[in-house]
Amino acid sequence: MNTQHALNRRHFIGFLGLAAGSSALALTPSRALAGFRLADDPILAWDELSKGVHAMVDASTGGNVLTVASADSVVLIDTKFAHLGRALLTDAQGFAPGDAKVVLINTHHHGDHTGGNGSIVPKAEASYAHENALPRIKDSFSSVKASARQAKKTVEGGGSVELIRSAIRTERAAAKWQRTSIVPETGVSGEKTSITAGELAMDLYHFGAGHTDNDLFVHIPEHNVLHTGDVVFNGLHSFFDQTAGYSTKGWVNSAKRGYELCDADTIVIPGHGPVGDRSILKAQSEYLEQLIEAVQAEIDKGTSKEATANKSWPFMEGLGFEGIRGRAINAVYDELAG
Repeated sequence: MNTQHALNRRHFIGFLGLAAGSSALALTPSRALAGFRLADDPILAWDELSKGVHAMVDASTGGNVLTVASADSVVLIDTKFAHLGRALLTDAQGFAPGDAKVVLINTHHHGDHTGGNGSIVPKAEASYAHENALPRIKDSFSSVKASARQAKKTVEGGGSVELIRSAIRTERAAAKWQRTSIVPETGVSGEKTSITAGELAMDLYHFGAGHTDNDLFVHIPEHNVLHTGDVVFNGLHSFFDQTAGYSTKGWVNSAKRGYELCDADTIVIPGHGPVGDRSILKAQSEYLEQLIEAVQAEIDKGTSKEATANKSWPFMEGLGFEGIRGRAINAVYDELAG
């Protein structure tokens, strides 16, 4: 099994105690119990942020997803896990008129943001990720395909009939997937890359290593919307993956640069946690700055890594994802201690 994909599922589903049952399906109770959906009713549960702009925000199903419709195209940002990819594609196309062309963007390589790619990349008009993400996504192929082959089992017990049907189709399609089926077509580099989908212009920003070495912000000026990927964990402890080229100080810089893209009215979609405004970018940078300061103080006092990991400070209290608090401390300790 690919260790990267296994790590993502373990820490975002198992380790955090996020059930893979009915709560993981992000369905409204009435939709789940009814067992059917009305025509033109989405399979999954979405929040409409503004006309043509929808977000699926639910920690138990992976990273937050955003869709933005424009003319005959729709942008889909991130794809959660493999069992949800086809349903995401169906819903995204349903938000645009006619047979909408799909433009896919992955904010970074982690499996809870790219696991559904196999259902989407082959059908997308265009697909993008940072160039550093491409080999990491490719390396996750075996475990992603294995997960897709269990899609029906994953959604059974809490899914609507339509979601279960979608999962069955995913299982059948996965048998024919190749490595290229899950990897976005275009790797972007540099600080800013401008692309279009239909009549919609958007900018992809990479401010260097932060949460990973392949983080992308997706800024859509027409709708004043910013998807931050996992540069922001809103109201949650931040997840550190020590195999992903992270930099805590770089992460602070990325959050601050992302803040500069916003005005007071910008809608900000974090990688995890509820949708907010630019203040959640400020809160993220402050969390990391205080974590650096607190851990450095322990290092200066000669406190061991193990003892430091068991500590907490006021800025860390009351946050979700408590199970990874110690992991965050350990990662910063390792980085600062060299």
